[in-house]
Amino acid sequence: MKFNVFIKNIAEETKHYIEKYEQYKDLSGEEKKARVDDILKTYIETALDGIGLNIIVKFILKKLLIENISAITQAVFDLLKAKVIGITENGY
Repeated sequence: MKFNVFIKNIAEETKHYIEKYEQYKDLSGEEKKARVDDILKTYIETALDGIGLNIIVKFILKKLLIENISAITQAVFDLLKAKVIGITENGY
């Protein structure tokens, strides 16, 4: 997998799981976000292993991305919020 495909896939995976967990009304917002963060962490760890990069670069990327998963999912959510009807309680 190429690195640019990896980055695009992070956004797509995050979007997919945000939309999926928004359907579960019995979960709080924090629970939904925690589930997306956990899935994204697993995706990053697995996907980086398939990228043809130096082991040191992979280690650094894993560390940086995993430490910032919460910010990544929040950024994708903020971008989706205006585009996906029903993603927020008031429909915005």
